[in-house]
Amino acid sequence: MKKIVLISITIFFSLNIFSQENTVKFSGKITTKNSNQLVIDNDFGYNKTITLNEDGSFSDTLNISDEGMYSFFDGRESSVFYLKPGYDLNLTLNTKEFDETIKYTGNGSENNNFLAEKYMINENELSDTKKIYSLNEKDFVEKQNSVKEKYFSMLDKLSDKKFVEQQKKEINYEYLISLNFYESYHSYFSEDNDFKASKDFLKPLENLDYTNEEDYKSNKFYKLLVNSHYLADINNPKEMDKALLLITKIESKTIKDGVINFMMSSYFDIGNEHLTELYNAIKKNCTDEFYLESFTEQYEAFEKLLAGNESPKFSYKDIDGKQVSLDDFKGKFVYIDVWATWCSPCRGEIPYLKKMEKDYHGKDIVFISISVDAKKDYDKWVKMVKDEELKGYQLFADKSWKSDFVRAYKINGIPTFILIDKEGKIISASAKRPSNPELRIQLDELLK
Repeated sequence: MKKIVLISITIFFSLNIFSQENTVKFSGKITTKNSNQLVIDNDFGYNKTITLNEDGSFSDTLNISDEGMYSFFDGRESSVFYLKPGYDLNLTLNTKEFDETIKYTGNGSENNNFLAEKYMINENELSDTKKIYSLNEKDFVEKQNSVKEKYFSMLDKLSDKKFVEQQKKEINYEYLISLNFYESYHSYFSEDNDFKASKDFLKPLENLDYTNEEDYKSNKFYKLLVNSHYLADINNPKEMDKALLLITKIESKTIKDGVINFMMSSYFDIGNEHLTELYNAIKKNCTDEFYLESFTEQYEAFEKLLAGNESPKFSYKDIDGKQVSLDDFKGKFVYIDVWATWCSPCRGEIPYLKKMEKDYHGKDIVFISISVDAKKDYDKWVKMVKDEELKGYQLFADKSWKSDFVRAYKINGIPTFILIDKEGKIISASAKRPSNPELRIQLDELLK
């Protein structure tokens, strides 16, 4: 009997040790909570919902087998954090100043406080995309290097060498991404369509290895660099066969499948004039039946939203409670802005949209703004419309992102702009933004 008891105790402790080695204790308190739940997930399918107490406090155990980056979402905002089996991590934050107040204590706090501080540095120094990418080459590189060195200096004080190595690698890849995008972004923001970066500007990218499967799996910036590398020429119909041939010859199945998948999602821009050419080129070159079938299904769905097709309809209430539908505007061009009050890029377009509405007032075009705010934020929407003195037709979608019109246009990011002709047919399901000077050129041509 003693032997059986001893064996039982041994098994119990063995299971308990195994359990502890694959768990993270996660507790904390959220002041002014946005919901009663905290959702934890990552890019590899992990998902766990924690119920908050009435005062915003919580305590739970997360069963994880791999250390790495995760995120938590409180119903309105989210943040990334680093989890490792064995951590006993405590979080506090006030949602009124979400990112500014994130603070960690306990085992694992050192790495995560670094991530919180890193985010705030990025927010304060690099988040103004227009300002940063409008800099000349020399100032742009100096700014990027200055921020990178701040990160490295902070990392050198940390004790977790594996975390430090991962973060330095990620920061370097993020720096290379900024160089990679500089030419196109600077051209756009400076309104210099002929701008070309100097000969040596992209030199740091010359010897980059695009075959690192491990980094492709684990590092989002490296993955974006690889994807961008293979898709560089795909906007040019004459180069599509050549680009796709290179993709199909990628030796790593992980990278090849990832690049094809990225290509499908990126170039299903429903306003992309080369969508049909792209689809035909993929059919000709893609040997993976799974991706080809998936691509075909998506193409057939988006094909309905190409120029010349009948636009999906809507019927929503305006700010005065009156029902307004797309059919009410037959005989006029319709420019639609899909937005939300919490969306910073959406708010950034407001001054340009107001100017556009004023300049084209009385012409054969109407401007409609459709909010996808949640129902609980209806009053916030009303207040912003009135405070900003927004003109045109201000509508509130009935089911936020799940509204029929939003789903029909495959909208998964905002702001989204749509242009419809006088007969209710699509001109562009991905129209130019009000801040883009090309929109006025297009409208002037239509309204001749």
